[in-house]
Parts: sequence; structure tokens; C-alpha cells
Amino acid sequence: MTAVENIDWTQLLNNISLTAQHGNDGNRIATANGAFKRTVEQLVQVLNDRARLFANSAQFDAALRDAAAIRTILPGSGFGYLTTGDVQCQQGRYAAAIAMYDQGLAAVPESDQYYQQLQQHRSVAVANSNKRVDYISQLPLDIVITNIIPRVDPKFHSDFLCEYLYVSRTWKERFLQQPNGLDFDFGEETETFKRGHDQLVRFAPYVQKLHGNVFDDAELEDLFSRGRFSNLKNMNICCNDTTLRRPLVNGLRLIADSLTHLAIYLSPSIQLRDILESCPNLESLLTMRVDAVMPSSPSSRYPKMKSLALYNLSDPDLTHANMVDVLSRFPFLLSLEIHYTPESSILPILREHCPYLQRLYFGARNYLLDNMDFQPNRKGVRWAYLGGGDDYDYMQDDLIKFLHQHRKTLETFDIGAEINADNPSLEISNGEIVDAGDYDPWAASAAEVIQEEDDASDTAFMRLTDIRFSDHDYPSAEAFIIWLILKAPNLNAIHLPESHILPRIAYVMTKAKRLSKLEIFQKMRYHDHNGIKQFLEHHVGLGDQSTLEKMIIHVDTQMFHVSWLPLIFKLRCLKDLNILVNTISEECLSAWEEIGQGCPALEELTLGMDGAEFVEGFMEPLRHLQKLKCIRIRAQVLPTPDFAILVTIPSLEWIYLHCNVPDFMVRVLRAGNAKLIVEKPEDDE
Repeated sequence: MTAVENIDWTQLLNNISLTAQHGNDGNRIATANGAFKRTVEQLVQVLNDRARLFANSAQFDAALRDAAAIRTILPGSGFGYLTTGDVQCQQGRYAAAIAMYDQGLAAVPESDQYYQQLQQHRSVAVANSNKRVDYISQLPLDIVITNIIPRVDPKFHSDFLCEYLYVSRTWKERFLQQPNGLDFDFGEETETFKRGHDQLVRFAPYVQKLHGNVFDDAELEDLFSRGRFSNLKNMNICCNDTTLRRPLVNGLRLIADSLTHLAIYLSPSIQLRDILESCPNLESLLTMRVDAVMPSSPSSRYPKMKSLALYNLSDPDLTHANMVDVLSRFPFLLSLEIHYTPESSILPILREHCPYLQRLYFGARNYLLDNMDFQPNRKGVRWAYLGGGDDYDYMQDDLIKFLHQHRKTLETFDIGAEINADNPSLEISNGEIVDAGDYDPWAASAAEVIQEEDDASDTAFMRLTDIRFSDHDYPSAEAFIIWLILKAPNLNAIHLPESHILPRIAYVMTKAKRLSKLEIFQKMRYHDHNGIKQFLEHHVGLGDQSTLEKMIIHVDTQMFHVSWLPLIFKLRCLKDLNILVNTISEECLSAWEEIGQGCPALEELTLGMDGAEFVEGFMEPLRHLQKLKCIRIRAQVLPTPDFAILVTIPSLEWIYLHCNVPDFMVRVLRAGNAKLIVEKPEDDE
């Protein structure tokens, strides 16, 4: 840019020195210069008025833009700094306003007509910045403790000051009166509880949740002897091989009156009976590496226990006899989790010992178990997951008996292990249970809980809506799967490995009149696709009468290996499609383009997985999905042209991108109509 093009407003507004060189034009130049100054003064006044109008209507960005224009036009005047600072004060950004006033006071002379106003407005901003409104003290108690504090959800550490408790006496009273009490973490203690943890000890009567690690020489008994933990309800502690049994058990006894929920990890020094005898009021117990040895008296019962989770049990703990001993102690249990998996012969006796059990989980620890709406007075399992391992299977007889017993309540059934149908006493033929001999299949269970109508031929799962078979390597359960689907007339979700969708199973699946969701786990080594093709062709043929609205496809290889994928694009009622694939390559594009010619009802689309790679142009067919409202992409990065295509899909309302997105493209996408959420892959954070 040349010097002539570099306009300095200050020079334009300076008084012009007129000399004889200007001749007769001197007066006219002076007149023009005066008119120019008056015009500029009018312009900045209009900008100031408009800035304040914008600010009054909460259009602060526009107001600050006009204020910045004033500073540009009149850099030697305090007017623009004053306007900017005032707008920032109106926003409540007092620190920014003070900085702007200071900038103006440094830029203009004391003789400037706005200098004193800058000083005065700065003083007001400083006073307002120091002003604090104690809403906690002024609001009604019930609003504070039931609405505000639970949203803050403060967690305190035993060795640091609890800032919320030291604002004022009123604040402390409010926090201590909240119904959920205080949540404390005592960290990792390896030396002693005889000293330290002053905050925890001071507020002990108000502590309801406590968690931390107890190692080496630390003894929990010392901590609970120093304070009155009379309201402690929930404790989560981690131990190790150095944790001593007696101080730990004595510590539990000191808080036993109030403790209802306990999680204790990696404590081989104690046994289950130590915990139960020390804490008789427990309603929920989770243990890991705690031996499942029960009290010696067989009459000991714990009717208050509602949730029991036993992880990393030893083989002797998992025997049939020991499991019977464990289960018989909890007559009102609602939820049971066990790992490793016990003998399948336990399944048919659950109803005898735990008649109110509603959730059953056998398998590795699952941290994502949903909070279930338990109904304490209702009998029968509603949700069951039966996991296992490479060398574990469930006897088909045990499964059938278990399922039949809970046929009136079961809603979700998930099995992730092999089903062993060798030498069964109950066989499945054409979707029906057949007694293999004179053996009475129901006599193995207690007589008092078996009704006369407990006949296998009467089995129907009227509440069962969701079934999952997640073991890929054992398609031997064909007859069992067929029986389960046929006996569940209200089934609306099926989750199967592709290897399990054999033609006979596919045919039975077409008879599920309420099926709306199908999840398929595709494996590269499986090449028989006749079953899934048969099922999809059936629903394509149904046209607008198809009930299938959601599909989730887990692709273990490149997408072009999934030969039946184009059939999905012909489903007229499909609303939600998830294709969890690692690669969409150029070889896939010809088949992928068919999605734009089909799926007329598709509203949600999810593509990819962490680190996925997509070829340029894969997004192009999505332009033609007229009802597409939401798209989710998981990948490492997307080709730039495919980002741009997202802006051209007019129906989109939500875009979720879990990948690397250039900053300029984020701005482009946010300028569109759809709401954008971007998450970077973990490796790049």
C-alpha cells in the first residue's frame, strides 16, 4: 500500500495552515475543512448513539464494532474509549472495561474533554467489579439446598480447604444442610490416618460419600476413630495386599450404623462374611478380589441387600455349592453381577433363592450398566446378560429352564458365550421344546415356586423386546435362536453376528412383525451372506410396510466386502443407519452412491470409527437425502471437499464431527443452518 493510500484520520482533521500559496482558495479550503470536521463529529456521534442502542438491545458485538470505528476515526480522543468501556460494563465485563478506560487515559492528554469521564467511569467499573452478590445467603433455604447446591456438585479433598465452606457462615450452613451431604476424597493414604485429613475429620458428621485408597501402614480404623461419621452412607475404597484385615474390619464396624453402599477393591485380606457381619445395613455391595466366603451360620440372612456385585472371584468361589450358599443369604436381591462366570446350573435356581431378582449380569466388569428402574415388589428377571470366555459355555438345558421361569418378566436377553446342546434333556425341534425322555425338566427347581402351567410348550416371552447374541465363533445355537425369536411376538430389536444369520434364522426373523432395529457384527472371514440377503430382500419387498427403522452395521473389513450393503439403501422406512467402518475406499464408491438413490426416510446417519479413513467424494451422494437431519462422522480426518458438501444439505439440523477439522472449515460449517459439534480424536488432544 502506498503512502497516499495510508489514510491517517488525525491528519485529515488537523487545522490547515493557509498561506499565500493557496491564493483566493484559502477561504474556501478553510470552509471545507470546517464542514469536514462537523461531518466527522456528526458521524462519530451517530456511531456512538447507534452503539448504545445496540447495547441496550443486547447486540453487544455490533455495539463494540461501532465503538471501535469511533476509536479509528478519532484515535486522539477519549470518545471511542469511553463508548467501548461503557458497552463492556453493560455486558458485565468490568475487567475488560477497566483495561479499555486505562488505554484511553494513556492515549489522550488530560486536556481532552472526555478525560475526566474516563476517570469517573473507570472508578465505577472498579467498584462494580469488586461487588459480590451473595445469592446463596439471600435465597430461600429450600431453593438453595434442593436446586442450586446439587448443580454445583462439590467434591472435597480431606487435606485441602473446602472453599465453599469458608465463604461465610451462611454458606457453610447451607452446604452442610443439603440432603445429599458432603462428598469427600481422602486420596491415597500409605502412612497413617492418625494425623492429617483435618477437613474430613472436622466435617465428619456431614459426610455422606467417601472414597480413596488405603495402602501399606494406613488403617481405616484410625480415621473413623477421630471423627463422628454418623451419616456416612456411601464408601468406595481401594486396597492392596498390604492392607491389614483387622483395622479394616474394625473401621467398617465404626460406620456400620449408617453405611448402606460399599465398594471395596483388591482386598484379599478379608472375606465376604467380614463385610456382611460388620455392616448389616448394607443395601449395595461391590467387591473385587474378595473371597466369597459366607458366615458359618446357615441361618444368616441379609434382607436389606438389594444390589450385589462380586468381581474377580476365584474358581472355588464359583462352584455350584458355594454360589447356592451365597445366593441363599439375599432373599430380596434386585441386581446381581458376578465375574468370573459361575456354573450355568446356577441359572435355574435363581428364582428359588432370589425371587425378586430383576437384573442379572455374568461377565467382565461393565462400567456402563444403565440405572434400571427397579420395582422392589415385582418378581422375575427383566434384564439378563450371560457372558463368558473362550473356554466357557452354557448348557442349553439350564438356559431353557431359566428363560422359561422368567418368561413373563424378561425384557432384554444378551448372551456372549457358546451354547452347549450336547446330551440335552430338553431338545428344540421346529421352534418347540421337546422332552428328550421321561425326565421331568422342571423337577430340578424347587416345587413351591413351580406352577402347574410350567410346561415348556407353554413358553411365550410377551415382554421380551431385545435379544443379543454377541459371540462370533459359535453359530451352533441355531435352534435356540429360532425358538427364542418365535416365542417373542413383541420383539423389536435383534443383535447378531452375521455368522449367526443362517437362512433358517433369517426366515424366522422375517416373522418378527414388530422388529424395528437390527444390529449386525460383520466379520471378514465369513463369506456366506445368503441369510442376511434373504432377510433384507424381504423387507425391501415390503416397501412402505416394512417395520425396520434402524440398522447398526459393525464392519470388520473394508466396506466393499459387504456385498449386501446396497440392499440396505433400498429400505423405504429406514430412519437411522449406523455403518461403523474403518475404511471407505474408492472401490466402495459405486455401491455407496446408491444411498443417494434410496433411503427416502433416512433422518440420521452415523459413519466411521476412531481413526477411519474416507476417500474423497464419499459425502457427495448424501446431497440427495432429502430428510437427513443428523449426521455423525468418526474418522481421523476428512477430505476438505467433503466437509464443504455438508453445508449443501439443506435438511441437516445437527452435525457431529469426531475428527480433525481445519479452523477455517469450522467457521464455514458454523455459518450454515445446522448446529455443529466438533470433538478432536484423543490422540490429537
